[in-house]
Amino acid sequence: MSAEAASQSRGRAGVKHELAPSIVLPADARLRPWVARDHEGFDEAALPPGDFVDPATLVTVLAVKVTDQPWHPPVLVNAPSTTYNRIQGPWAPAIVARLAPLGAYKLLGPAFSEIGGSLYVALEDIVGAEARRLSEQVQSAPTWDERRRLLDGFLLDRATRGPQPSPEVTSAWHLLVRSGGRSTITSVARQVGWSHKHLITRFKQQLGVTPQMAARLLRLSTVWRHLGNEQSWGRIAAESGYADQAHLIREFRHFTGTTPAALTTT
Repeated sequence: MSAEAASQSRGRAGVKHELAPSIVLPADARLRPWVARDHEGFDEAALPPGDFVDPATLVTVLAVKVTDQPWHPPVLVNAPSTTYNRIQGPWAPAIVARLAPLGAYKLLGPAFSEIGGSLYVALEDIVGAEARRLSEQVQSAPTWDERRRLLDGFLLDRATRGPQPSPEVTSAWHLLVRSGGRSTITSVARQVGWSHKHLITRFKQQLGVTPQMAARLLRLSTVWRHLGNEQSWGRIAAESGYADQAHLIREFRHFTGTTPAALTTT
């Protein structure tokens, strides 16, 4: 399973279901273990005209504004979320990195665990003056490729100094990914050699959510991959680890604010 699929990368649902096509900016290969996918640039043409609803996700979004605007901090961090959120404009052009599970802990440090569930946290509140320097450099850069190089440089520097996720948490994450979120937390804790309680504490510190929540979002990621396929929802529910179709729809609505059928017909 790819990092993007496993980490339930952000989609769009509800008020507006998706953003306009963005500018794909390939991330440095050395960042592959820590990012969910390539960076993106959002210029004026790609910005949404109004509000949208962002589904729950295991991905951490880091957005660096390209122009100085009075709304929102110049560099934002949107941590993993356990329910959908209504995201309100106005918007500014920005370059965006999506940090994979475990990647946010590595690149942002232990303070990352303190921002779970918060929207629009200023990166400066996490890493201090480094965020101001990144903002100034990106806003001075004349091209998207130069902005990409600056963002890569910032993240690579953070990677050389950041904490290494613990082997037990890393193993627990990969066990959940390989099972598609079906493994019980008790069995995962046993396999990594920790108590159930200790696994929950350390896992949340390093991924921003509990292992139970990670498992639920991993099951949801399987549903995302089935959207648009001509399969019955009962079959999709069974293949994704849900008790039945009603269970799938309840979970999907909780995490996205809509139903699978509504999302695929808009």
